[in-house]
Amino acid sequence: MHDMHQKMSSMPTTGNHDHDFAMMMRSHHQAGVDMARAQLKNGRDPQLQKMARKMIADQTKTGYL
Repeated sequence: MHDMHQKMSSMPTTGNHDHDFAMMMRSHHQAGVDMARAQLKNGRDPQLQKMARKMIADQTKTGYL
């Protein structure tokens, strides 16, 4: 999460709110995928493992991440 916040806060804005929003959301959702992968690697709770798999599938199916 620290990396995500650092990326987002250091990202230069362009003045184009649509572009800036899209770029920041990409970093935000990539951080969610990274956390879900960490859960799959290190977590033990079956429900959270299921949730992590779904998050990865949902966030990566668009091809933006």
